[in-house]
Amino acid sequence: MTGRHPHPVLVPHGYRIGNWEVREPLASGAFATVYAARAAAGADPALPRRAALKFLPTGTRTPRQLRHLRELSEREVEVLARLRTPRLIRMFETLTVDDPDHPELDGATVIVLERAEGSLDSVLAHDPRSASGPAMLTQVCEGLYQLHRAGWVHGDLKPANVLLMGDGSVRLADFNMAAELHGTHAYAPAFATPDYTAPELLWPELDERGARVRPSADIWAFGVFAHLVLSGTFPLPGGSTEARAD
Repeated sequence: MTGRHPHPVLVPHGYRIGNWEVREPLASGAFATVYAARAAAGADPALPRRAALKFLPTGTRTPRQLRHLRELSEREVEVLARLRTPRLIRMFETLTVDDPDHPELDGATVIVLERAEGSLDSVLAHDPRSASGPAMLTQVCEGLYQLHRAGWVHGDLKPANVLLMGDGSVRLADFNMAAELHGTHAYAPAFATPDYTAPELLWPELDERGARVRPSADIWAFGVFAHLVLSGTFPLPGGSTEARAD
C-alpha cells in the first residue's frame, strides 16, 4: 500500500467510529485506505492514544466485489489475530461501520492498527541507498521467519508494506494477500505487485480460489527489494515495470 492511489474509501475528517476519531489519510491502495486516528473523548483507556484505521469498502460494491473484499479483509484479520510477533504490525480491534446516513461508508470493515511513522518505500524515495538499509533488511528477514514459521506467506512483500516505527524498528504489514501454507487460505488472489512477483506466479495455473503460493514467493520478493535497498536499482533491466516483466 502506498500514498499514490486515489482514495477508494473517502472518510470525512473528524468522523468517529467506535473509540476513534479519523484524521488525515496516510496511504491508499487498490482496495483500502488507511487514515490516521486519535482516541476520541471517552475512549477505552487501555487503547493507545493514536492508531491507523484501515478502511475496506466491504458494504458498497457489487456482490462479486464484496465477496472478494471480504476475503481480503478476513485474511488480514486472521493473520494479525493469530500472530503476535515483534516484526508484524499489531492489530488492536476490528470494527464495522453502521451508518445509514453515510451510505458510502455503511458496512465498511475497519482494521485498527498500531501507527507507524512511515514506510521503507518513503525512505527509498528520499534516500535510495540509506545507511540504515542493511539493519532494516535484517528485521524484514526476522519478520518473514516469524510469518513462515507460523505457516503463512505474505504474498505481497514490497517496500510499501514494510513499516517503520517511532523507535526505529520495522514491522511487516498489509496481509490481505497472505496465504496459509495449509488450510482455508492456502490460495492467494491472482494478482500482486509485478516488480516483486516471483516468476512462477506471473503465469500460474489458476482455479476458482486463485494461485497456490509458497514461501519462495516471499523470498523472491525480498531479494528484489534487498537489491533495491542496497544498490538503488531493480535487479532486472528495464526502465518500467512492463519492461522488467518482459
